[in-house]
Amino acid sequence: MDDYIANCRPAFFSRQLRKSGLELVGEVPWGTHFCLLYRTAEELFEVLQAYFAEGLAANESCMWVTSDAFGVEEAEAALRSTVPNLDAFIASGQMEIIDHADWYLRDGVFDGDHVLDGWANKLAIATARGFEGLRLTGDTFWLQRQSWQGFMHYEAMCDEVIGANRILALCAYPLLKSTPPETFEIIANHDFAILKEGGRWLSFRSNNRQRLRQALRESEGRQNAILEAVQDAIIAFDSEGAIYTINAAGFRIFGYEASELLGANICVALPEKSVADLAPRPGQSAHVCKVTQGRRKNGETFPVEITVAATRYNNAPLLVASIRDLTEKHHAEARLKRIQIDRLAAMGAIAAGLAHELNQPLAATKTYLKVAERLIEAPPLEHSVSVEEALARAAAQVDRAGRIVSSLRGLTSDAEPDKTIQNLHRLIEQSCEEFARAFEENDIQLILEMGARDDRVLVDGMQIRQVLTNLFKNSMEAMAKAEAKRLTVSTIVEGEKIQVDIADTGPGVSDEVRDQLFDPLPSTKDGGMGIGLPMSRVIVEAHDGTISQRPNPEGGAILSFTLPLFESIRGVAG
Repeated sequence: MDDYIANCRPAFFSRQLRKSGLELVGEVPWGTHFCLLYRTAEELFEVLQAYFAEGLAANESCMWVTSDAFGVEEAEAALRSTVPNLDAFIASGQMEIIDHADWYLRDGVFDGDHVLDGWANKLAIATARGFEGLRLTGDTFWLQRQSWQGFMHYEAMCDEVIGANRILALCAYPLLKSTPPETFEIIANHDFAILKEGGRWLSFRSNNRQRLRQALRESEGRQNAILEAVQDAIIAFDSEGAIYTINAAGFRIFGYEASELLGANICVALPEKSVADLAPRPGQSAHVCKVTQGRRKNGETFPVEITVAATRYNNAPLLVASIRDLTEKHHAEARLKRIQIDRLAAMGAIAAGLAHELNQPLAATKTYLKVAERLIEAPPLEHSVSVEEALARAAAQVDRAGRIVSSLRGLTSDAEPDKTIQNLHRLIEQSCEEFARAFEENDIQLILEMGARDDRVLVDGMQIRQVLTNLFKNSMEAMAKAEAKRLTVSTIVEGEKIQVDIADTGPGVSDEVRDQLFDPLPSTKDGGMGIGLPMSRVIVEAHDGTISQRPNPEGGAILSFTLPLFESIRGVAG
């Protein structure tokens, strides 16, 4: 995979540091645009000799545009003293020394746009030939007063070309030809200026330019903070697919370090899509690929949704992709589908006993109604029971049938639980309050041991209370004939989940019943089918929990269920 990335990685712009060759300046990043204010030819050559010697040694394409005061021959002679093999560099094309009239002027008139295009073309040629970048200088001794404003406008526009590319630009200005206001304007149009004063080289920065750069840095910082907070991957790449930038979520989702993806081709992360597939069609502001496959560093593929917008940067097309990892969404959909399948399976098992279960109360209802019919027809003295009593018994059987049907509702709903943040201890307390009278009437001692240090869960409160109701009823029925009736409800935290134990002192659960305890099977209970525990299983599993049973060491059984703590869910989401 690493070899594959290396093969996909083209050259790309970065703000890496370059040695300037000047002791005062030191290292500067690509895109630096500074100026030299000189008084004499010696000062000019002293700086440019060291400047170009460093660039040639660093495999940079170098270009010196001379003036009418210090022409090509003087520049070559000055540079040859520090670069003995200058002729070889000139012959190979790595070093160019040309007259200002051949570069700055067209038909004797300065043309700033033409010059800017020229720098961009020179950089393209240098890059194609394998050089690291372009190092240039232009001496402005030729500049006339009538061209001043146009040249200053050109200098201001230089940042768009120089500042965004692998270019170092040193502009040389004769100090004695500039008025003080012009000198300030020169400094304002550059990152900084260098000047020799009293035998020492000094540097100056424009306060306005510093404030502007500070504002730009703050703006970039805010934009970066926003991008880093986005949970989707944001990847910018050029028309060839070379990745220009990527946010933190992108590195996390695809599993790479920053140095491994910057400059790599987008095909590394999206193997099934080419740049042509991703780019918006003419007339579209954005293109959406509903679902495709992403590929992590370890080779694992995963589903993603991509939205790609087209823009331009430095007069070149740039594509910005927002990539959403659909892994969790697909897992949630699969989990919901499993829950629905479990519900259908449970309903199938219920259907097998439904006819029998409903037949009992319906048959009894029919019998009681027949009795009531005969009682109405027979003389009152021959009544063994009253008509009212027969009808009341029929109504009771209808209620029983209704309870059987009502108990199925929890399994037939295909909706996700309506989850909110709840305190599980409070839900337990509320359920216990509802059962307080039933516990008292059945001589059941309730013991609460709320030991969980954290009880916040993301649940459907009504459904969890239904689980507690089902488990309380099961335990009460199990202890119906027990001598000591104790119901202990306790909570503990196990890892990232909270566990609720409901322990009774009944007879326990036999081995043959234990394996089918949470399956829906016909029951001999008066309430109809044995649906309470299966319903509880479906509810708990819909909340990403588990439910189980184990023997109570003190005799009886312990019904347990777990739920994820809210903090663990929030941690995954964040």
